[in-house]
Amino acid sequence: MKKTIKGSIILALILLITGCTKDEWMNPVPITSVYDQFAFDTKARIEEQVNGIYSSLKSGQHLGGRFQIYNDVRCDNFLPRSSNLVTNFATWNHTVISSTNEVQNLWGAIYSTVNTVNLFLEGIEAAWSGGKLDGVITQAEYDQYRAEALAVRAICYFDLVQMYSKPYHMGNGANRGVPLRLTANKTREGNDMAPSTVAQVYDQILNDLNDAEPFAKADFSNTSLNITRVHRNTIIAYKTRVYLHMHDWDAVVTESAKIVPDAAPFTAKSGVAHALNASYMATFASPNVTKESIFSLPHTSSSNPGTQNFLAHYYQKGSSESYYLVTGPGSLYATMDATDVRKTSMETASSKVYIMKYTDRSTRTDWSPVIRWAEVLLNRSEALVRAGNAVTQEAVDLLNAVRTRSFATGAYTLASFATIDDFINAILLERNMEFLGEGIRNMDLMRTGLAIPSKSSPDFGTVGAILPTAQSYFWPVPDSELSYNKLMTP
Repeated sequence: MKKTIKGSIILALILLITGCTKDEWMNPVPITSVYDQFAFDTKARIEEQVNGIYSSLKSGQHLGGRFQIYNDVRCDNFLPRSSNLVTNFATWNHTVISSTNEVQNLWGAIYSTVNTVNLFLEGIEAAWSGGKLDGVITQAEYDQYRAEALAVRAICYFDLVQMYSKPYHMGNGANRGVPLRLTANKTREGNDMAPSTVAQVYDQILNDLNDAEPFAKADFSNTSLNITRVHRNTIIAYKTRVYLHMHDWDAVVTESAKIVPDAAPFTAKSGVAHALNASYMATFASPNVTKESIFSLPHTSSSNPGTQNFLAHYYQKGSSESYYLVTGPGSLYATMDATDVRKTSMETASSKVYIMKYTDRSTRTDWSPVIRWAEVLLNRSEALVRAGNAVTQEAVDLLNAVRTRSFATGAYTLASFATIDDFINAILLERNMEFLGEGIRNMDLMRTGLAIPSKSSPDFGTVGAILPTAQSYFWPVPDSELSYNKLMTP
């Protein structure tokens, strides 16, 4: 944590001297350090700190690429072309230990962002309460900046507890979680901190999201900013994911009802008018600005995840270190209908099948998806059935909205499901197809208590199934944390 804390302090104190426009964080100019006491002198400097929070979040070691990749390749849909440990081979075959690079790097990257958020919140709150921001920013701007920071911290803690702790439903959150660092670390003091329980971490996640929601903008009135910065619907959408993992079905229904209408075409009824994009693949194509994308992290040729971190490196056919699809009997690929766009958009090279959501290997400008409207619709559909213990027409309609966008002849009816389990299996299958390569698969397996299935590679042998009772079902605490935090338990 010492290196992590030091890095996040430096990041939080790096600001632009010159003014910035609303889109400049996607195309940053050279940066200049300024003294801490001047960090909130101007609106430009405050906005650059907000941009710095997003820049930290989109680190290649976290949501810039690696987090999504870890959550896919540790499951059953992908096989590696390389045994290079730098490119997640240990994650694929479940041999990570406390000293493994990805275990340490993800933890460090997330806590670096958390500390950047904490530094910003403490600084702007002190400046605001001390009257130093009078005439610098408005109340609405202050509220929005705080809302964005709180939401980012919530996302960070959700990702941490999802990878490094047992799922919420195991023990109803009573198991060991992660340290809840809610104040800024500026020195070595405070490194020692006992882990909170999983339930306590989830409570904090929801506290941050709930505190942020009423103060966040309803709409930036800018298509790009509505995807790359947090607004009210971003927060509501993310809460449906959090509550789904908690098995709080009623809360998923309540939250989703704020933005999802009762009937098709299921365009968001408040805030940003989110809707399914007519074309599935166009959702991921440049310029990445469809209303289906609730929150994505942008990349440019000068600001991207870096070598061996970006999504196209792992999923595009041109890389010798990429991951290709399992295609044998019983695989997801074999299950998919031949007319499904999500299948027909795949490409084959040297007898290996690749997804083509991410294609820019040369300049690494593919945006990193965090949450899409399709997920909110499926979250609501699943929660309606689980909460009401019955398959309803609305739940089927929500499922069909996502399904028939890519598989026109695949619509379900109520009669398609003899039991509730049939419906749940159908929606989990749909999620597996819809979010392939977006990091949802592992999260779905863990939140439902399913084993991570076995897989077999012609080059690297068979990897057995990982049961929920196995230690390798979730990642170990990294050595770096155990070294600097004497109160952390392995």
